[in-house]
Amino acid sequence: MIKLTEKEKRFLKRVDKITHVPWTDKIAAADVSGKPMRLSRASFTRLKDDGIIIRSSGDLTSDTYVINPAPVTPEVEEVQEAS
Repeated sequence: MIKLTEKEKRFLKRVDKITHVPWTDKIAAADVSGKPMRLSRASFTRLKDDGIIIRSSGDLTSDTYVINPAPVTPEVEEVQEAS
């Protein structure tokens, strides 16, 4: 079962999109108003591997991820309903 930390829950409630630049392994996240947010590489990898965030688009230089609209677990569903 997927367990989210309180920090991850707060992040998922606010985040709008996450951009990953594979060449430099840089991760940038932003909320709806465009305000930058922080996300560690380890958290990004875990959220991606668990299916909580999914790739929505990409090009040659970067990939964009969003929260998976289909809830993975009840805990994730609570976070999605709150956002």
